[in-house]
Amino acid sequence: MLLPLALFNNRNGMQIIINGKSVTTSAQYLGDLLQQMDQAPEGLAVAVAGQVVPRAQWASWALKENDEVLLISATRGG
Repeated sequence: MLLPLALFNNRNGMQIIINGKSVTTSAQYLGDLLQQMDQAPEGLAVAVAGQVVPRAQWASWALKENDEVLLISATRGG
């Protein structure tokens, strides 16, 4: 999964790790981060600090400095 260049260039915010890549983001909540990434929720699973976050909690899940975010996208085909 490619990360938007804007995430790497944002110097005002907190450092987090997305799929093993260190980025700086102004997003305070997981839902905001996914919007900044233009990430569609369909077929997406998200874990923060090793804990799977239910989709219903994305908008209210607060991110913290150095959180490790894992994004897993389902793909079609075989």
